[in-house]
Amino acid sequence: MPSEALRKAIDGQLEAHDRAGAIEVALNAVSTGGVGIVDLYDVLSDILVDLGASWQAGSTEVWQEHLVTSVVRNIVEACAPVVSESLPQPIGRTVILATPPDEFHDLGLRMLADRFALAGWTVHLLGASVPVNQLIDAISELGADAVALSVSTHFSRLTLRPYVEAVKAAQPDLVVWVGGPAFRNEASTWFDEAMLDISSLSSSGSG
Repeated sequence: MPSEALRKAIDGQLEAHDRAGAIEVALNAVSTGGVGIVDLYDVLSDILVDLGASWQAGSTEVWQEHLVTSVVRNIVEACAPVVSESLPQPIGRTVILATPPDEFHDLGLRMLADRFALAGWTVHLLGASVPVNQLIDAISELGADAVALSVSTHFSRLTLRPYVEAVKAAQPDLVVWVGGPAFRNEASTWFDEAMLDISSLSSSGSG
C-alpha cells in the first residue's frame, strides 16, 4: 500500500473517531500491505505534524488533538510485536531517549525508539520530563553511548540548551542529539552535528 493511500485510510478512521479501525488499518498495512514499520511511522509522524499545525492555527480543538495523539500511540504500541520480530543483530551501541523537565510530549520519541531498535541499537526510553540529574545517573548506569532529546515548543527549546550543557559537562564523550517539533523552523541556533537525522539510521524495518 503506498504511503498516500495509507495516510488517507488512517485519516478516514481518525475523522470517524474509530480507534479500533485506525489500528486495524495500520496493522493490516504492515502485515499484508507491504508497509514496513519505518514507512508507517513516517505516515504517523506526518499526521502528528499536520495535527500540531492545525491546533496552532485554531482549527483543531485540544480534545481532538489529544484524541488523535492517543490513537497514534495505540497504533505504535500495537506494532510492538512486529518490531520485536524484526530486530537485527545488535550493533553494540546504546541510546537513551528522553525529554527535559516540563516537556510532556514524548510520542515522537516512542516511535524513534523503535527506529533505533530496528537499526540494531540497545534502546532505553525514559520518556517525558526527566530531571537532568536523573538522566546523568541513567547514562552512567545504562552505559549509554548517545542520548536523543526531544522538545515540542519554543520555550522548551530555549531551556534545552543548559540541560544539554549539564549533560555534556558530566559526560563529555557522550553523543547528544536534539530534535522534535520545536526545531522544525528554528534549528539554526544549534550546531548541525547536534541535530538527529533519523534518515541516517538503518532502515532495516522499512520493508
